[in-house]
Amino acid sequence: MPRPALIVTGASGFVGRHLLEDLKDEYRIFAIARRSQRECGAPVHPNIAWMQVDIGDLDGLARTFREIASAGGARVLLHLAAYYDYAGEHRPEYRRTNVEGTKNVLELARSLDLECFVFASSVAACEFPRREGPITEATPPDGRHIYAWSKREGERLVLEQQGAIPTCIVRFGAVYSDWCEYPPLYVFLNTWLGRSWRSRILAGSGESAIPYIHIRDVVTFIRHLLVRRDRLRPGEILIASTTGCTSHLRLFELATRSYSGSAKRAIGCPAPLCGLGMVLMTALGRVRGPMPFERLWMYHYIDRQMEVDNSHSCARLEWSPSARYQMERRLPFLIERFKSESVEWHARNAAVMRKEIVRPDLAILKALVTEENQFLDALAQRVGEEAAQGRLPSYAAMDTSKLVWLARLWHRLLVTSVQTSNRMLLVNYLEVTGVSRFKTGFSVDEVCLFLRVMNDVIVEALRRRADLRRFEHELFDRVTVPIELAMEEVRGQYERLEERGATMSGEDAEAARVDGTTARESIESTIWNCLVQRR
Repeated sequence: MPRPALIVTGASGFVGRHLLEDLKDEYRIFAIARRSQRECGAPVHPNIAWMQVDIGDLDGLARTFREIASAGGARVLLHLAAYYDYAGEHRPEYRRTNVEGTKNVLELARSLDLECFVFASSVAACEFPRREGPITEATPPDGRHIYAWSKREGERLVLEQQGAIPTCIVRFGAVYSDWCEYPPLYVFLNTWLGRSWRSRILAGSGESAIPYIHIRDVVTFIRHLLVRRDRLRPGEILIASTTGCTSHLRLFELATRSYSGSAKRAIGCPAPLCGLGMVLMTALGRVRGPMPFERLWMYHYIDRQMEVDNSHSCARLEWSPSARYQMERRLPFLIERFKSESVEWHARNAAVMRKEIVRPDLAILKALVTEENQFLDALAQRVGEEAAQGRLPSYAAMDTSKLVWLARLWHRLLVTSVQTSNRMLLVNYLEVTGVSRFKTGFSVDEVCLFLRVMNDVIVEALRRRADLRRFEHELFDRVTVPIELAMEEVRGQYERLEERGATMSGEDAEAARVDGTTARESIESTIWNCLVQRR
């Protein structure tokens, strides 16, 4: 039986990476993300087709969905992609990614005949505390901060499409792992377990509380949802979280006890004084930098509790959070990693906290893909100009269709280099084809000149684009560096081959030329097929 296919947007994110790791052996996964697998540390597996695109880019996303459709489509789409930071400011990215991006995904998903479209929302979309009691699946997304607004709009778009696409909304609690990887908790633990004068201070009386859920429970929740998706009502809302909530005071006591053997005594700071401190810290951050994690919008939530009751979701999916992954039982594992593996602890959490709104690599990648034919036409013209001056004789002697084919192959290798953040792809290709190129008469100067011309044509064209003018360094890093590395590889190859005295004459030279050409074309064909499948 063929494996069922999934689409996962936000595949490079915290939840997305863990889902891919867990589901990769059982599902065929189309992973959509702004970052490359190499950059984000996502698993590489034959069942994972990685598609690097920004969901806010409708044209690029449309090409991606056409590729998915041509590969057989998918049964389920897990829409995890979203933007969130803790500044509380009305940044354009909330609308561009969380609202317009969701709209793009929904519109394109209509052509795939999905069985279920799962939208990742958050319990933080709901205002709290509530007079009627805990937040449930029936609670409206009426939170007042910008993230809540963006999720409310996303839920609205999803519900509007429920007649055309079977949809489901999942509101997640605060997702964490044994490495923490939840920014507020990371900041709290670093403060409480450090030597700062703030290490014992809690805002208000320390009763601020939210519901947490371990990443392993999230994966199990998604598994249950995939199996039981046919029993869900259109537009049904589920909550992936633990029941209740865990306060800062409780976390402080457990963390300090796990760290030093006895719990510290917390010192409560009255809310007005906290507000004054936030104002001063923000002002200092604006003048001296960096900005503090604590922002003024957080003042509104001092001593407020986001209590959750997700018993309905547990019953619908026949699922419940594992007792061993409850925060109270798992926190000692976080503290142990904080103590014994501090370098990786901080590296993982720094990666989660870093928000890169501008993605030069995606802008460069899009330009390389959309303008490929223009690049090849310009390259062919430049090769002709060089040949007219007695340079590039071997390339000029090639049949035009073969020259364009070879140039397209090298260009595709460069595209994949940008896509995967692997600057050695072109180097690796030239390495495996070096002997045949040497034996068929291409000189080192010719090959390097061809690469230099290729770089000049592409970089000059990219520099003329208004959207890439501010990315001078990134153009050098993503385009010129791989080509310069390839040129150095060619020089080194020819030096080694000449030292071996790899020269022939007569029938031996002709046989070597034919064998070398065949070998080169075979290797190029293999690489080309791999690139076509990957793209």
